Amino acid sequence: MDRYSGFAFDPADLQEDVDLGAERRREILFAEGSLPRWTHWDVLGLPWNAPVEAARAAYLEKVKVFHPDRYPGKRLGSYRARLEKVFRRLTEARDVLADEARRAAYVRETAPADEFARMELRKLEDERRSEERRARLARQSPLVARAARVADLVRRGKESLRAGQVVQAANDLVLAQGMDPQNAEVAALAAEARRRAAVQRAGDAYERGLAAEAMGAPVKALAAFREALEADPRHARAAAGGARAALTAGDAVAARALAEAAVRAQPTAGFAHEALGLALEAQGARKEARRALERAVELDPKLEQARERLKRLRWSFLG
Repeated sequence: MDRYSGFAFDPADLQEDVDLGAERRREILFAEGSLPRWTHWDVLGLPWNAPVEAARAAYLEKVKVFHPDRYPGKRLGSYRARLEKVFRRLTEARDVLADEARRAAYVRETAPADEFARMELRKLEDERRSEERRARLARQSPLVARAARVADLVRRGKESLRAGQVVQAANDLVLAQGMDPQNAEVAALAAEARRRAAVQRAGDAYERGLAAEAMGAPVKALAAFREALEADPRHARAAAGGARAALTAGDAVAARALAEAAVRAQPTAGFAHEALGLALEAQGARKEARRALERAVELDPKLEQARERLKRLRWSFLG
């Protein structure tokens, strides 16, 4: 079945003189035209109540098509504004569906009537059973009640980890660890949840940085990339993105520091050495910049900007 069935394309839009294939034009026009009636689930191409991890994965796939920076050097015409519009909505959908509290509210808001009724009934029953169990255990023994509370938190934490709800998992497991600090299993689970929550925060901040960069807001992008790097110091792409944003904002010193962080985080990444080379060149350290760019091209010959800047530097030395 044609996924565009019933959608009216404007022939003038399809015939615009841009560097996009016919199918890609249809895909962009269809997405833009459907935004007013689409839910966040629809925007990401997901069924209602899809898990957090599915939302993250779907977002990463969608931006491969709808991020304006995916078309470097191409004539996009009116399609650039269309891509930016869809990309903003994709980011909004990701921000809601990847945040546990906002997602829970949105699930309830968009739930079919029969499913909403079942959710409410389950919630009431779970609350009643939990309250009855806690009261019964408390009457028997405070120590037993404490152990039961820890077990309940661990169970919820494990379920949240499996569902990709790592922030909620970290909250529950850290609380359980505080109640039972000698429990090695709980300590290990809490550490894993904290690690995954940090990676998730870093990923979210990195995507916000890319979005701000695409919209021409380097200061905002720099702040987001730094937030990502603070959450996960090993996030080399966040460090390199921060270096790019700092250069665009005119701060070569910050750009160099961030580029050096990218190289430390991932020494064999060509993009990290490219970022360092560009930052060094901006500071006037041409010899060091040349070495960094040579290393970048050696690691990744496809880095066009590094190749171009290296060529210019070599000519300047010859001159």
